[in-house]
Amino acid sequence: MTETTPVERVARMLEEAKFLRIKSPLQIGGLKFEAPAAFVGQSPSPDLVIVGDSAMQTARDLQTIIEGIGRALDVVRSRRPLTLVLVGPRLESSALAQLCRYARVLPVGETADDASLNNWLAVLLPLKLPKPVEARGIDCLEELRTSASTEAVELIDLATSGAQAVADRYIGMVEEPFEEDHESNGSQA
Repeated sequence: MTETTPVERVARMLEEAKFLRIKSPLQIGGLKFEAPAAFVGQSPSPDLVIVGDSAMQTARDLQTIIEGIGRALDVVRSRRPLTLVLVGPRLESSALAQLCRYARVLPVGETADDASLNNWLAVLLPLKLPKPVEARGIDCLEELRTSASTEAVELIDLATSGAQAVADRYIGMVEEPFEEDHESNGSQA
C-alpha cells in the first residue's frame, strides 16, 4: 500500500463528499493563489476549502494566501464561506488566531488517522444518520395503540393508506357530531 500525504488524504475525503477540486493556481477576481489543494462545495455546503500544509508553508505564507483569498472573495462579492484545512505541524496559537480572522480553520495535524480526520472535517461532510431499526418502530406503534383512544387508533391504521385518507377521515370525525345534531333538529321541526 502506498503512503499518501496528509494533503492527499484530505483531498480524497473531500472528493468522496462531492467537493469539486479546483485547478491550481486558484483564480479569484483576476488574482492567482497557490495552494496545495482547493475545493468548492455544492449546495447546501458551498464552502471554498483551501488545504494548507504547515510542513511546506510558513505561517506567514499561509496568512498571506488566506487573507488574499478572503479579500478577493469580498471584492467579487462572493457569499462562499472560506475554510482552511491545515495539515502538518500545529502552528502557534497567535498564527492560528490570525488565520481565523479570515477563514474557518480546521487544524487536522499530520498523523491523524481516517476516523480522526473524518471527525475534524465533519463540519464539511454530509451528515450520516444511523439506519432506523424497524423493530423499534413496531414496538413504538404497539405502545401508541395501547394508550390511544379509539379514534386515534383508527387514524393510525389509516396512515398506511396515505395522508389524504387520514385527512378525509379526520374531517369526517370533526363533522359527525354536527351532522347528528342537524338530523335530530330536522326531525323535530
